[in-house]
Amino acid sequence: MRLPLSWLEEYVDGLPPVDVLCESLTMAGLEVEGVSAPVGEELTAALVTARIDETSAHPNADKLTLCRVDDGSGVRDIVCGASNMKAGDVVVLALPGAKFADGRKIKKSKIRGAVSEGMLCSASELGISDDHEGIMILASDVEAGQPAAPIIGLGDPIIEIAVTPNRGDCLSIRGLAREIGAVCRLGLTESFTQTPSRPSGKCSISVSIAPGAGCTAYRGLMVTGVSIGPSPAWLQARLAACGVRPVNNIVDVTNLVLFETGQPLHAFDADRLHGRTIRVESLERNAKFETLDEQERQLESGDLMICDGEGPVALAGVMGGAGSAVGETTTNIFLESAVFEPALIRSTSRRLGLISESSYRFERGVDPAMVEFALLRAGELICELAGARVAGGVAKSGELPGEGPQLEVRLDRVARILGSEVSGEEALGYLRSVGVEVQAKDSVLEASVPTHRHDVTREIDLIEEIARLHGYERFEPALPNSTMSEAKVPAHERFASEYRSRLSSLGFNEAVCLGFCSRDMNLACPGLHGSDALPVVVLNPLRSDATEMRKSLIPGLLDAYATNVRNGAEVVDLFTRGRTMSMPDGGRPPVEIEAVAGLVAGPRRSRGPGFTGSPAFWDVKAAVEAVAAAAGCGAPDLHWAPCGGRPEYHPSAAAKVSVGTADVGFAGQLHPDLADSLEVSEEIYVFEIDSPRSLEYAPRHSGLKRLARYPSSRRDVSLVVPIGLLAGDIVVAVKEMDEELLESISVFDEYTGPQLGEGRKALGFTIVYRSPEGTLTEEEITSVHDRVTESLVARFGAEVRA
Repeated sequence: MRLPLSWLEEYVDGLPPVDVLCESLTMAGLEVEGVSAPVGEELTAALVTARIDETSAHPNADKLTLCRVDDGSGVRDIVCGASNMKAGDVVVLALPGAKFADGRKIKKSKIRGAVSEGMLCSASELGISDDHEGIMILASDVEAGQPAAPIIGLGDPIIEIAVTPNRGDCLSIRGLAREIGAVCRLGLTESFTQTPSRPSGKCSISVSIAPGAGCTAYRGLMVTGVSIGPSPAWLQARLAACGVRPVNNIVDVTNLVLFETGQPLHAFDADRLHGRTIRVESLERNAKFETLDEQERQLESGDLMICDGEGPVALAGVMGGAGSAVGETTTNIFLESAVFEPALIRSTSRRLGLISESSYRFERGVDPAMVEFALLRAGELICELAGARVAGGVAKSGELPGEGPQLEVRLDRVARILGSEVSGEEALGYLRSVGVEVQAKDSVLEASVPTHRHDVTREIDLIEEIARLHGYERFEPALPNSTMSEAKVPAHERFASEYRSRLSSLGFNEAVCLGFCSRDMNLACPGLHGSDALPVVVLNPLRSDATEMRKSLIPGLLDAYATNVRNGAEVVDLFTRGRTMSMPDGGRPPVEIEAVAGLVAGPRRSRGPGFTGSPAFWDVKAAVEAVAAAAGCGAPDLHWAPCGGRPEYHPSAAAKVSVGTADVGFAGQLHPDLADSLEVSEEIYVFEIDSPRSLEYAPRHSGLKRLARYPSSRRDVSLVVPIGLLAGDIVVAVKEMDEELLESISVFDEYTGPQLGEGRKALGFTIVYRSPEGTLTEEEITSVHDRVTESLVARFGAEVRA
């Protein structure tokens, strides 16, 4: 929210210096992001008002005009490129020495043989608006020779405030004035308390709200005899300071009142409305509608519309329609002011990607007390600036709430929450300063919350107001009195913390990914839900490429991978955790799976310096084993089996992971077709694990095992087996042998070649033997190793490779 200081001064008495004001606002929860001025001092000091005495054509240039102007100190000759001015007009003159933001410096010079002693300024050159087609004309009663900057609002400091979503009441000059008055202990001026006059009679246009429509109240006002034209300089400057481009006197007034009161307004060309009636209702079916920006919007049933006798004329709370827009020929207007349901406006605005100043405020909730005030204020200004008159009274439909919630504040709880005593008198003063009506009864404050404070709904909210206005910095730091209890961390949180630590130790970085996904990526990566599970479609997606809830965590990791590569990363090892979602057939509630997923890409580190080689399945297998170990599963507890037909995995380089009899996830190389569609040229390996299921089926190991006192002995064996036999089957078979001295077995090599014969491969295993009773002799090792080897040969039809 941009806050021009001169506008604020109209409502608050005795403002402190800007730096003190900014510090006070920030400490009260309204963060000041910066202070700026539209133009620099070198320009504002050189701008004066001047009256044109006469104009004539330039003798040597068709498109230039000669002007003689009186700047209060004498007459000057000016060469000007515009032609919209005439004798008697008051304009802004930049004297020699003026320096503009684009670097131009004005000096006395000759232009096509004619002397020019300055420059007549347009609104765009002064940064007030984008209108550069003519010179800026001031009001006729402005005297020549006056400093022009204060008249047109230049050089006025502008405070930029970051307003949090719960403080919609601070999205207006009046709201910020009330807040600053409370924070800085300042009084508000008579201008703040003045109310516009209320016209009498009956409005010629009737208004109504359809049952069930998301509109609490609707008000309208008819203004006739309007003369459309540019706004006066002060109004254009004020809007420019708020970051809005001036349009014409009618639109500018509605924008001015919006920034002043926080209440959005809309002006219709009354002669373009049909049936002399306005009705607020929800759209019954999908339709197209052209908005004021001349864009055709695709609306959906349920969107809230403002309709005349023939159909929609405005998208409620967001933007008006092109068919009823105020134009140069408009003579009669109908002003609208209303309260719409915030969630409904937010949904429509986000879906259409159409965020306006009006929708921004309606989403956060407007003050019902400002609905009629803003309407009447705009009517007065239009009559003043456009030579119009109000015809009839206010058209009404719906009721406006008269007051907010009724709450009680216990003073003993205030002291207990804040850790410091705040007297009842102080608390009363703080709450009354922000518009809360308070009465003290013994040790309780009975409070009536004003309608503009939508964020105050509970006692604790009022206690926060007391603390904020008292000043957080005034509370002395003190240790709280509390009872310590044993920290009980849920098993799934301990599991998550453990696998995060283990994956980080392997070189992985955690990525935080959005829960949304495109339809194409959900089809390509169905994840643990499977291809048959239906996606959960988002009704109001934030982006056109994120229309569904994700079924897998892998698409998010692929986005993160692409971002890292674009920024020059070579090795990208990532993991993420989160929920995935699908919709079972039959309309039941969505199924959610808490998962952890990882991605491995880029060259691997060799045993020596530098990197070498692409990642392999073993890299992603190590990551899965790290996650399993966090759940209490050692590598022997995991079972791996080939799996094909998964759209996200390579058909020949993917495995299903199981713990006991439960399938918990998948790991493997990214499918080549998916990699091609993402324009990925290198090999990427991914995994996705159902973390609650892994924890549920993890074996419950208990007890302690004595550390080995005696050395182990290793023996390697290479077996030639059928090519379809899995190394894991042999590992399981060895572990099932009742050999007391056998400690462990692991795979160290796999080889295929023509000398082994067709359909055969060689697997190399390392078997470790150890005895708890003493050091094994060569004879003991040979004896047990031969038994193990003979058993494998007999069971799998293997051959021992020399």
